[in-house]
Amino acid sequence: MDIITWELKDSEKVNSCYMNYEYPKGLKVIDEWIDLAGYRMFLIYEAEDEKAYAAANLPFIGLCRFETFPVMKAEKYMQMVQELAEKAGEKGSEVALGEEATGDEILEQIEGLKKRVERLEHHSFIQQEDTT
Repeated sequence: MDIITWELKDSEKVNSCYMNYEYPKGLKVIDEWIDLAGYRMFLIYEAEDEKAYAAANLPFIGLCRFETFPVMKAEKYMQMVQELAEKAGEKGSEVALGEEATGDEILEQIEGLKKRVERLEHHSFIQQEDTT
C-alpha cells in the first residue's frame, strides 16, 4: 500500500500527470482512494517485482512523496499465522508465543491480533495531520 502526498502548489501537475497515466504491466491495482480533504492518495496494489514498482512511481518522482507499507488482508494473514503455528508444532508455537502458551491461548492471541488488524484497517483512512 502506498500513501502518496503532494504539495498544494503541485496539484495541477499531479492531476495532469495522473489523468494521462497508465499503470505499467506488472502492477495490479486493487483499489485507490483520494483524500477529499487534502493532497493525498491511498493506493493498494500488487507488484510483480521491484521493477514494476519503480516503473509505476517514476513519472511522479520529484512531484510526490511515497510512503510504502507491505500489507495483506487480515483474514489471509491470520490463516498464514495459523498454518505456520501448526507447522512449527506445539513446541515451536510455545517458543514463538511464550513458554506457557497452549493451543487455546494461541487461538485467543490470533483472534486478538485479528481484531487489532480490523481496527487498524477501519481507522487507516481517518485523516490525520500530515507530518511528512
